[in-house]
Amino acid sequence: MLMAVSRLSLRLVTIALLLILCRQFGIAQDGDAKSLFQRGNDALRKGNATDAVHDFQEFLRLQPDSAEGYFNLGLALQSAGQLNESLAALRRAASLQLGLHGVRLFTGIVNYKLNHLSAAHDELVGETRLEPRNAAGWMWLGVVELAQEHAEAAAAALDKAVALDPTNLDILYHRGRAHLLISKESYSAMFKLSPDSSRVHEVLGQADAEAYRPDDAIAEFHLAIRAAPHQPGLNEELGDACWTAGKFQEADDAYAQEIKNDATNAVALYKLGSLRVTRNDAAGGVPLLERALALDPTISDANYYLGKGEVALGKNEPAIEHFRLATNPHGTEQLRIMSWYQLATLYRNLHRTQEAGEALAAFVKMKAERDQRQENKFQEQARRRDQLPQQETIPATADLP
Repeated sequence: MLMAVSRLSLRLVTIALLLILCRQFGIAQDGDAKSLFQRGNDALRKGNATDAVHDFQEFLRLQPDSAEGYFNLGLALQSAGQLNESLAALRRAASLQLGLHGVRLFTGIVNYKLNHLSAAHDELVGETRLEPRNAAGWMWLGVVELAQEHAEAAAAALDKAVALDPTNLDILYHRGRAHLLISKESYSAMFKLSPDSSRVHEVLGQADAEAYRPDDAIAEFHLAIRAAPHQPGLNEELGDACWTAGKFQEADDAYAQEIKNDATNAVALYKLGSLRVTRNDAAGGVPLLERALALDPTISDANYYLGKGEVALGKNEPAIEHFRLATNPHGTEQLRIMSWYQLATLYRNLHRTQEAGEALAAFVKMKAERDQRQENKFQEQARRRDQLPQQETIPATADLP
């Protein structure tokens, strides 16, 4: 049984490929034959499949041994929905000229549409061997593997397709489906093997967290911790869920327990230090942030919270240094913007007018660029492990220092 695949999407991809391929063929003939071939190509490009079929049939009456004629007739018949006739024309083209560009690809596509999955698979494997740099061949092979419920083979083919054409939305869609199916198969196997294991509750908690159900996530992480109290990472994930739910003391407790289990967890140190600074406990947060950066200097966002902590402790010059470090391009954009805001405020309070103006200008520029840019929703939802559950809120222009 065919798996659920976007037929409209695949139809549009087929038409796009068809138009590309029909342009690549030319007939070195004069008179009626050349005119009919060109008319057929023009009709095909305009979406007039019926006219294209007639023109290529007339052309083949004049040129009965033209592989190119049969190939384009096959494309036209496929576009007209005459799939069995299309398959016959494509096979005739292949018999007249071995290795004709695109024949195996479209023969595979037509076989797929006829639900001849084994034949489609063989044709598309042959296509990828003949043209290993053709992303379309790998994509359609992946689609057929999905239809045969071979998720891992589909993912392998679609990974190759996306490497060749990384901005193709159709390839990305089918690749995402393949990897999602692999994940579902893995989770299903986990549930069957041990439904009460820590890993099962952990993955359920992660799914709840990603779906913005923090209370459900908290419950699952507690169950996971009960099953494996010393498993690294579980208390950190619990802390994230508690922070998201606004349960700050519970988050503090969870991060602190994570650090007891693994004193070298720099990200947990960073999160606990940042949480304490945010909760006006700079004295408790700053040493944790310093330890986090000593263990992993790449957590550049820690400098932002160190800057806030140093300000709270009355240490303005160290705060300026940390805020400047936090403006580097490797940090979270929101905190880089806020670092310029904090610098502008700090310089103004210190009566360093020129530096305050420069910092404010940098803040306004970055904020305007961010506001104008429409972020992809999936990018907005994605969160790195070292990104805090709640970031600083960028002030409106009216609230500038």
